[in-house]
Amino acid sequence: MASHSHHHHRHDHTSPVVTPDPPVDPTPPTDPTTPTDPTPPASSAPAFSDLGLTFNDATRALVGGLWQNVVEEGGQGLGSVFKYTADLTAVQTGLQAEVAAGQFTGDTLTHVNTILADITTALSAATASVNGGGDFGSVAAAEAALRTSHLDILNVVNNDANLATLATQNDAAGFLAAPVGLAAGVTAATAPHTNLAEIGVIFNDVASQILGGVNADNAATISNDVNAIITDMQALMTANPLLFGGLTGVHAEAVVRQLQLENIYIAEAGINPDAGRASNDNILDIIDIVQGDTNLANMANQGGVAGFTPFGDALNPTPKYLDNDAQTTFWANFIAQSNSLGQQAMAAVTAHDAAATAQVIADLHTFQTDVTNFDAAQGGIFEARFDNELLGDTSTLGAEVTKMIEGLQTGNAALVAAAADQMHANSADVGGNNIPVTGGTYNPDGLTVAEVLSTAGAPAAVAAAAPAAAAPTPAAPAVAAAPAAVATTLAATDSGTHDLAPAHVETHDSHFAEIGHHFHHMWG
Repeated sequence: MASHSHHHHRHDHTSPVVTPDPPVDPTPPTDPTTPTDPTPPASSAPAFSDLGLTFNDATRALVGGLWQNVVEEGGQGLGSVFKYTADLTAVQTGLQAEVAAGQFTGDTLTHVNTILADITTALSAATASVNGGGDFGSVAAAEAALRTSHLDILNVVNNDANLATLATQNDAAGFLAAPVGLAAGVTAATAPHTNLAEIGVIFNDVASQILGGVNADNAATISNDVNAIITDMQALMTANPLLFGGLTGVHAEAVVRQLQLENIYIAEAGINPDAGRASNDNILDIIDIVQGDTNLANMANQGGVAGFTPFGDALNPTPKYLDNDAQTTFWANFIAQSNSLGQQAMAAVTAHDAAATAQVIADLHTFQTDVTNFDAAQGGIFEARFDNELLGDTSTLGAEVTKMIEGLQTGNAALVAAAADQMHANSADVGGNNIPVTGGTYNPDGLTVAEVLSTAGAPAAVAAAAPAAAAPTPAAPAVAAAPAAVATTLAATDSGTHDLAPAHVETHDSHFAEIGHHFHHMWG
């Protein structure tokens, strides 16, 4: 989510062109999404602040732990370990050039040499952390060394007045300090938790402890933190309903659900190779939800206490996921149903129509179940990227459906409208991070499969597999394609790869056009 000022709509940069050929096994493997030649021109050394921005990118990659895959999926590269090592190698090469150019003297030169030694350790530990621990003896030891060396670099820079000044030249925020954990001797059980800022400090401990990965040595601490935050946030929301009304309440509920999801990833560490990828997205997403909601952001920063502290920006957006046939059909349905169910819920609550309300509630339950089942069936990086939007009760989907049903049952039209806004924002977010199998884009405002695919490369061919339903009526939801139509395509796994073509997005309803995206997420 570049400046953390919003949450979803995660990629606001131009996506890299993707070639249609399957990846060739590289030797050694490299991630095509990261620069492969970090060497600066021999005639000039790079700016220290620019190296700091590269280091910030590396820090984001450490959240949840580095990951590596042998087989590339959906255009997502082979793993964050390659991004991390490329970033650190670029910083290493740049610092060596600055030293050679005589930019540092005295204590500062000593400190830069300390940084270079830490980089050597971090590079070795990074590789070992995804390869059984290597010379460090265990994955836990490698991850601990990785975290320690990385954080030491940040401490060295920020405690040297010369380096700290250079890191922030030209309004840069290079070598941005990572969120700070709880003080020594303080645990989630003993830390203050009377408001969202204090609860956010416990979350900062999660963000700090999880740098480098979850392992046997830190899993209990991280899990205790997460469970304390869940309990504390639920109590705070219950005790202060006026602070957590409307969209802010939906966002806070999403944070709680995603913290519950984080417990799943903690348990999967060392078992599921994509757990680190999933945790990275989830942790960064939670921060962006809080920082992207003005009310939550204000509550998370009060009385001199700052919680849910952002990480530095990513250098490049994560490539959009290249969908196969089944995934294309799924997203078209997901977007269309998110929009149409939101409109039907608003119509039902406005009309005080009991029958229509009951029908929408039933359809929302079916919708959540179908979406959850499809997401879980995909596995791999698809699930790692989209669990926190799609995976039932432990996701944004779960939060928005729960809040919408609550609004329908209580006749709270404002809450229903907020949940409908969130459903549109969530579907627009994930749709914007995927490329249909035919190329092009998904229309985030479509109410039917045909409308959603009207901006794809060849919508008619794909839509034929999932015909659109008739126009919605208050009592008959516009299920863009029957759940069975989606289920029949679950077995399809071949990914299509097409160049992204520009396309004009037609807005179906001005209401959605005015909603905008409540979130803005830069994936790690």
